[in-house]
Amino acid sequence: MDIILSYIPSGEQGLLPYYLFLVGIVSVGNSLQNLTTLHYTRRIYNSLFVPNPAIAGDNKNKETKQNPADSVNKLVLASASAAGKDADKAAQDQVTPLAARLFGTWTMLAGFIRMYAAHDVSNRALYELALLTHVVAAAHFISELTVFKTFRLTGPQLFPLFAGTGGSIWMALQYSHYVKA
Repeated sequence: MDIILSYIPSGEQGLLPYYLFLVGIVSVGNSLQNLTTLHYTRRIYNSLFVPNPAIAGDNKNKETKQNPADSVNKLVLASASAAGKDADKAAQDQVTPLAARLFGTWTMLAGFIRMYAAHDVSNRALYELALLTHVVAAAHFISELTVFKTFRLTGPQLFPLFAGTGGSIWMALQYSHYVKA
């Protein structure tokens, strides 16, 4: 039991170290899940997409000299208006094995940073790195919700959105309490 307790941060510095440690453990667990199955990731990113009719053809655009297939807007949310009556046939799931592995790798790295920061929360570099992991996560989930439309506010989506935004705000507000100049 002493070995397990040695990994848990000290309670002398308030709740933030416990939060960072817990979110770090959850992040590592989530990353392992991303490496083994797409099921849970599909619950977070739950939209199907179809080819964007505004971006046609595989030839390079003569003005921009870019291949339309390289556009980040080449797919749009599946709907009858986006792809006509064949929307269901053309719909594509955006959660691919590669996307899940990339997300899992990022999440594992963020989890390790958060766990290290939990044990030395007054260390400026670790605190700022942990804060940045929350800011990047918040920006990712908010952009997927508002810009790319791959994320909807339902049960499974609330935790990562809350952890990213809530953690960012909490850590920013508590910066001067934990990090001394």
